[in-house]
Amino acid sequence: MEQCGMRFLISRTDALGDVMVSLPVVNRILSRYPSAEVHLLVAPATAPALRGLPGLAEVHLREPEISPRALFERLRPDAVLNLGHRDRAVTVAAREAEVPIRVARARGLDQILAATHLLWAGRTGTGRHEAQNLLEFLHPWGWQGGWPEPARIRLPIPELNEALEEMEALPRPRLGVVLRGSGSGAFPTQAWWDRALPVVASAGWTPVVLAPAGAGDLPATDLRGLMSRIAACDALLTPSTGPAHLAAALGIPTLCLMGKRTHHGPDRWAPLGSRVQVVQYPGPEADLNGGMDRLDPEALLPHLERLR
Repeated sequence: MEQCGMRFLISRTDALGDVMVSLPVVNRILSRYPSAEVHLLVAPATAPALRGLPGLAEVHLREPEISPRALFERLRPDAVLNLGHRDRAVTVAAREAEVPIRVARARGLDQILAATHLLWAGRTGTGRHEAQNLLEFLHPWGWQGGWPEPARIRLPIPELNEALEEMEALPRPRLGVVLRGSGSGAFPTQAWWDRALPVVASAGWTPVVLAPAGAGDLPATDLRGLMSRIAACDALLTPSTGPAHLAAALGIPTLCLMGKRTHHGPDRWAPLGSRVQVVQYPGPEADLNGGMDRLDPEALLPHLERLR
């Protein structure tokens, strides 16, 4: 198989955090064959985060009501990797468009029959990071295995300067805060945050609530604006959600609050990067029923000091 100059289309049409942990697949392809052409198919809501990402040929939008078959027939990729395995129509459309290589997880009979290469192994409870699991999609080329190279995002100077000017009056060090995510990950209650934010402020940090929109003093912004605000902070305190992975990719020191469910623990979902630390709640309760509120806010301070 001729590999140099191959055209890959990677489909990841779910949430922002899922997209970010998928980017090591792009890195692995380009590290093996820099002349490869790599395209991404993502949900419209996550696409702005990928603007200007080095190495990408193009980012395409997945409209749920429209089959991607026309895109595949126009683009003529050599391979489609359906990392977002719940979007089974992607693999089926790739077969209908006669894409030669179609890699997918064995989820749903239609996807199983449409794929040329299937991943059968389970992911939960293996102790492997989700990015490691996703590298398995490269097994047709023998490029799977090993530790994933974290994604790296650089913001244009004008975008960063706008956020720096917006926060100019806020003393440093600034601690960006994400109160909760929009997905299934655990997060503390507002009552816990009401206790925690004064604790970190007493340690010399200026907490700045960045998300969700409208929860803090800053005006609403879009995803690029959120990225710039994260980059204008000296560290980020956040539960396991999309902005945690964005901060890690931006190189911002990140303290991630995570629960103990196997599906959502740090072994599998911690943000990738050397400037990331993780704190887990200390109790046996279910994450989504107040378990994370058992975390003593004082326990955050040694981690934040190391990040600073």
